[in-house]
Formats: sequence, C-alpha cells, structure tokens
Amino acid sequence: MKYYTALFQKIKEYYKSQSSNPSELALICPSLRIYENDEIKLLLPQILLDDPLKGEGLLKKQDLSFQLNSLPASDTFWDVNPANTLFNVYGELINADQGLSPNAIATVNEEAQKVLYDAKGKPTKEKKAYDKYLTQYETLLREWETHVNTYDDAFSDDEKNIWLEKLNVILLKKEKMAVDHKLLGYKKQIEEAIKQINSKDGLEIFLANLTNSRNTMEMSRKTGIQSLESYHDINFVPYDFMSNDSGWIKLSVDKKELDSLYEMAKNEKDAFPDEVISIDYDEKNIIGIELEFSIVTMLRNWFSLPTLTSEYFKWNGKQPVSDGQTISNDFLLSAFPKKMILIKNLKINIDPNISDAVVSNIDQLIHFGPIIMKNQLFTNASTNVRFIKAIKNKETLESNNVKYYSTKAILDEPAPFEPEPVTTPPIKPIASAPIYKALAGIKQPLIKTTMAPDIKMMPSTDPTPAPTPLPQTSNTVWGIKRFIRTNPILFPPVIKDPTPAKTLTTVIVSVTDSVSRQSVYKSEISIIGTNNNTFKEIESDKNGAIEFQLPVGNYKVKIKKDGYKVFETELKIENLFTVTKEYALVPESVTYDSFFLIGMICEKLPQVPKISGS
Repeated sequence: MKYYTALFQKIKEYYKSQSSNPSELALICPSLRIYENDEIKLLLPQILLDDPLKGEGLLKKQDLSFQLNSLPASDTFWDVNPANTLFNVYGELINADQGLSPNAIATVNEEAQKVLYDAKGKPTKEKKAYDKYLTQYETLLREWETHVNTYDDAFSDDEKNIWLEKLNVILLKKEKMAVDHKLLGYKKQIEEAIKQINSKDGLEIFLANLTNSRNTMEMSRKTGIQSLESYHDINFVPYDFMSNDSGWIKLSVDKKELDSLYEMAKNEKDAFPDEVISIDYDEKNIIGIELEFSIVTMLRNWFSLPTLTSEYFKWNGKQPVSDGQTISNDFLLSAFPKKMILIKNLKINIDPNISDAVVSNIDQLIHFGPIIMKNQLFTNASTNVRFIKAIKNKETLESNNVKYYSTKAILDEPAPFEPEPVTTPPIKPIASAPIYKALAGIKQPLIKTTMAPDIKMMPSTDPTPAPTPLPQTSNTVWGIKRFIRTNPILFPPVIKDPTPAKTLTTVIVSVTDSVSRQSVYKSEISIIGTNNNTFKEIESDKNGAIEFQLPVGNYKVKIKKDGYKVFETELKIENLFTVTKEYALVPESVTYDSFFLIGMICEKLPQVPKISGS
C-alpha cells in the first residue's frame, strides 16, 4: 500500500490546489473498486442513453447507484457500504416534520404587508410618501451624475469656481433629501416591512425545495421500473469522461517523488487509516508509475443540500445530523460522496533487472495496493523502460480463481497477524465489501475485496497449513487490518502448492482481424480455468501473438480489443504438447475501458442542530 498511498497523496495535493471549498475532504479507498465504461453509462439519465434500460440493466444500475452513494463512516477512508447510503438518510431527514406548511406562509408577516397596502390592495399613505421621496432622491442623484460629467480640465478658473458652487448646492440638496426621506417618507418603517416580506420568500424557497425532494423520494418508493430508473440517475461532470479523454490528466511519478509523497502522507497520519499508512516496506522493484486520473463530480437531481442547511430546517431525531467537524457513524449525515477519484491506463515501471520469468510466474499475484497487475512484462519501444499493467477484466477479478490465489498466498512473517475484534453496529463500513449486509433486494458489490495479499519471490515448500481465520462473532466485525497482509512486496510470490514447471504446456496464440487478416496488436486476452484455479491476463504483441504456459485443463478464453466484437471460446489442454491457436476478431464500432476508483471527495455538512428542548 506504500506507493498506492503515495499516488493518492499526489492526486489529493493536486485537488487541494484546485479547490477552494474547505468542507471537502479527499478520502482514500483501500479496496479494489473497478468500473467499466458501459457500467458507468447505465447511471446516466435515460435521455442520454441510446437504448432504454430493461431487466438486468436496471438491476445493475441500482447496484452501482447504491455503491457510489455509500456514505463515509470515517474521516480517513471511504468504501462501498450499500447498507448506509445517501438515499436512506436523506429520505429520513426530509420527511421529518418541519412544523410548516404552505398555508402557514399566508399568515407570515401580515403586519408588514399592512404597512405597504391597505385592505383594497392600494398603497398606504406611508408607502406613497416613501415612493415620492425615493423618486426625488433618484432624480437628485441623476442631476449630480450629470453635473460631474460636465467637468472639463480646460475650464477657466471662474468656470471651475461656478462648477464647484453648483456641486455644493447639489450635495446640500442631497443631504436634505436624505433627511426628508427618513423623517417624512417613512424610510425605516417601509424598508423593515420589505425586509420581512423578502425573508418570507426564503421560507417559500425552502418549502418548495423540501416539497420537490419529498415528491422525488416518494416516486422512488412506488413500484415500477421507470421510477427506480430515474431515482438512480447520476449526472457526471465531465459528462463524457467514460467515452473520451475529457477531464483526464496524465501523471508520471518517479521513485524519488513516490518516497517523498509517502513521507508526506505519514506526516498527515490522521488523514489515512492507521492500518494503511503504517505498512512501510521497500518496494525496491518499482522505479516509477504512469497513469491518467480524473476527478468526476456526481450530481443528483433529487438531492438538495440547501434544504438541509437552511435556517428553516428542523430535526428532532434521536441521532444528530452533523456537528460540522466529525465524520462517523455517530451522525446521520456528517458527509456525502461528491466526486470520484478515478485512474486508468496504470503502468508500473519496474527494475530492468527483473526477468520475464519472474513476472510471468503462473503461481503469482502481483499487487499495486489493492489493484492486481498482469503477469506479463512490457517494454516501452522508445525508452526501453519495462513495465507491467493492471488487470481490467472484471470477470477475472471476480472469479473464484483470483480468490483462490488470494487465499493461498503465504504471509512472509514469523507469525500470523491476529486482529482484535472491534464491536460496532452491523452496518459500519470497513474495508471488505463482503461483510456488509446490504438492504433487502440490493445486490452485494460486484467486486469482492482482498487487500494486497503477500506473495513471495520463489515458490514455498513449507508444508505447514495456512492459519485459519478466527471466527466472527455476532455484532462484531474485524477492523481494516484483517484485509491487509503485512510486508507485501511487489514480486513476493506465491501460493502454497506451486505448479511444477514440467507439468506446464506451452500455448501460442495469434490474434488477427477476420476481414483484413492483419495481426491485432494489444488485444487483451483473459484465460480462466474452468476445472482448475489457474487464470491468465495477457496481451498480444505487435505481431498479434503471445506465448505462455498453462497446466493441463479446460479454460474459457475471452479477447477484447477496441474496434472489435468480444471474442469468446473454449480452450482444452490435454497433454504437454505445444498448443497453437489462431483467433480472428470481428470488427465492430465499440470501445472497452475500465476505471479504478481509488478515492472519493466527500463534502462535510455544517452543524445541523436538533430542535431546542428535544
């Protein structure tokens, strides 16, 4: 987590230099959260979609919306928690009895209205006097402005003296008019009445916003797909970040700066979970990182912050809304998620002494923080810098194969870490999404979380079984440490029972265009074992080919490449003889992209006090 934390610190410092809102707080996401562009588009309003959503698409939209509307439970990190969302809390707040109704407005400040108009709706003598002197005062101001504009530097001394005398007369008339307006024009009485009536307008605005929010929330509770669809809409700014480079910033950070940023993050210890910032280790194989990042604002048409911060809003619930300072589960709505911090095209530049064999080890998981990297070494043709890329295929990341590797990874430490249980409410967010208890009818998050498990440089032959996790008791959840392996180095290895090299079959795959028969460069190949736990994420080279090794077994193969339809097939390896396969991709106007959510900008609410005496 060291350089992952450093990366977040870099982006956080950038955002702080661009933002002037002191209530906004950048919170790191310590879990693996990845979203595909087609998923993000589901959250857009229907008017922006080419085809109406149906069935599974609506369920996915609902699931994603609950994820991104999860409320933070700490001022040190944010993570998905569909059991505590902005929907539920905001609905509870706006439906609280405010002791007001639209009918009450008619009786507010009736005395002030009587000062301005009589029972027949005609101006009172006080208002007539006020208007008379106000008009005279405005006429005098225009006279003063006209006279000032007549001054000319070419005036003779006599002309200047005459001009000054006229100015003095106008100023004396202006002072007298101000006194007459105050004493004879009922200035104070009329302006106080106007102020009171304008204050009533603020109440009208509050009630209008409150009524609109209540109506929107009520529609969301009605059965029917359409109401749910609009309820989960999110407008993004920039709105097209998932389709092009709008709003994306390229970032390159070398090892020296990464170390400096990590030290900066440690000095801001209260801004990160202790269990994250305390993991200090030597990522000696990393010499730099390259990526693109974007900070995307999420707008919700049903959420009105001014309604909650209005002077007219009242709350007498048992749990306070916010104290304006602390983010915790002690408050109903201490902060809400406002902007996503996304990254894409992540490349980890590594030491040139690291060999292809080390990276491609079939029994190895390579982590950058919670992000899992491909077991394939790439070389920049212009700089000769060697690097690895992140796995972007959600199907692979969600597979039991990856879970198997995570659970089989060996801890490189003398004794297993045994966390102390922390008693908390069941819905309190922690780093592992599977523990969350979702609301009825709401799916669990799509990505199941494991924090960077340990993997070693060489296969281990230690026959001692891995320690069994302590059982979880009722009303008790483990703190974030349970999901972080200590001392996770970039290339550590490996699972308990490594695959012997002599049992691996060489596989050569060629990817071509089905029309032109030309080689397809950088096609993303995902291979998942269906009767074993092996998986492979690789890319074709400039010749459209790739050579790798797999154990005997059955595999599902999926190939993606921008501009081509997804290709899927089965691969059977029955013996140790070399297998050669050629796959042809069908051209299609489509793009594939994925975004890692590494943090969230949350806005803290100001203090929202309870009704006095409650």
